[in-house]
Amino acid sequence: MKKLLALMAAITAASAGHALAASSVELRAKGSITPSACMPLLANGGTVDYGKISASDLKPSSNTLLPVARLQLSVSCEAPTLVAVKSQDNRAGTSAEYDAALPNFGLGLAPGNVKIGWYTLKMTHATADELPALLIESMDGQTWLDAPENTIWQPNWMRTVNGASAVAPAPRPLMSMKMDVVVASTITHRKLLPVGVEIPIDGSATLDVIYL
Repeated sequence: MKKLLALMAAITAASAGHALAASSVELRAKGSITPSACMPLLANGGTVDYGKISASDLKPSSNTLLPVARLQLSVSCEAPTLVAVKSQDNRAGTSAEYDAALPNFGLGLAPGNVKIGWYTLKMTHATADELPALLIESMDGQTWLDAPENTIWQPNWMRTVNGASAVAPAPRPLMSMKMDVVVASTITHRKLLPVGVEIPIDGSATLDVIYL
């Protein structure tokens, strides 16, 4: 009888402990302190200025391509560091591209919440520590893919240079990384825009240095 009571007491205690765990949740603060810092820099203050575009220059029933712009992006580190650059669309949800699944960045909204257009980003002429380098990209920082120069840099993906000599791409420690960011903007059909008022082109993206 004592063994039975002891067993029942043990089951009751275990059940009570399980119920307590189920009604609580743990918050954890994680991270690491890196021994070196890296600083990103975009040429021209990171601004592509198209100036004033006459509404009459826009195609009435098709898209209008704006001149392609190039800005040099550089990342400088105090010591060899595993690092990548991640893009984020600050105007997410405003791309006027009909296929929302395409990797475009939005150009903001005209009066009446009308989508103005979109732009894409690509990278060319990459170097690492002043030597030519091949680009790779990743969504999670774990699995890396080749990123040839003609491929679009998708929002929320990170890019860096390849350091792997084996088959699978992988990042490498570096002190400096440079590449040209190619910006290609498109304005939607003129007939869809409220061209009776001035429409600001308001694309914005954040490029974050990510320590790997």
